[in-house]
Amino acid sequence: MKKIGIVVLATNAYFVLGVRFVKRFNHYYKGERKVKFYFFSDQDPEDYVSEDIDVSYHYDKHDNWQDGTNSKFKNIVSIKEVIEKDCDYIYYFDADTNVHREFTEDWFLGDLVGGEHYGNRDWLKDGAGFDRNPQSKAYVPLDSELPYIYHYGAFFGGKTDLLLEFCSTLIHYQIEDKKIGYEPGVNDESYINKYFHFNPPTYTVPCDKFAFAISDKGGIGETRYTTLDVQEIKDQILELKNELFDIQHNKVTHV
Repeated sequence: MKKIGIVVLATNAYFVLGVRFVKRFNHYYKGERKVKFYFFSDQDPEDYVSEDIDVSYHYDKHDNWQDGTNSKFKNIVSIKEVIEKDCDYIYYFDADTNVHREFTEDWFLGDLVGGEHYGNRDWLKDGAGFDRNPQSKAYVPLDSELPYIYHYGAFFGGKTDLLLEFCSTLIHYQIEDKKIGYEPGVNDESYINKYFHFNPPTYTVPCDKFAFAISDKGGIGETRYTTLDVQEIKDQILELKNELFDIQHNKVTHV
């Protein structure tokens, strides 16, 4: 049985959140499969995680938050040969995802999986949030007869071959929109929702069944600023290489 691959993108200030996620995912995971983390960052996490955690470091850097969020699909495809060899499934989680309880892979495993955005039943219901620019590859028409479900950009995954096809398609969308100088309103999330609208995932995790906390930035500040200084936190978590920790209210806490 091959591994489940978990992709994390953690450049700039997100580095400390990415390390937190990897360690907490590994600690609380109680499933039967082996898990391998693919960590994209401008800093190697090796000195921050214990040796029992299987982490593969891949260098990437971003000068602004838009480049970062738009690099998800490109980064996954960049390790195509590796993940095809090692993994049955590949999942992407935002670095600021947090884990607070034990879990297995049962809640997210599937052929092609998305997550229902917590706003889907409120301010994003009935198609609100979809891109309406007919010139864009993210475009979804108002008169679409297909059901509207708004999905997270913070989570997606599935069987390796299907996930790679998904990522390759969205890279194409991004390239074509760059040619016309257009950036969708919700960046990568707009493309994800276009794809899932016309190619529904085999499983959408309901927002009330999502086992992790989404967008938990630990109070470290405005993470979109690439100059956000998190050196103090980095120094603290470096000392906790073999210990579980959390970051809340801009403080590192032992767990």
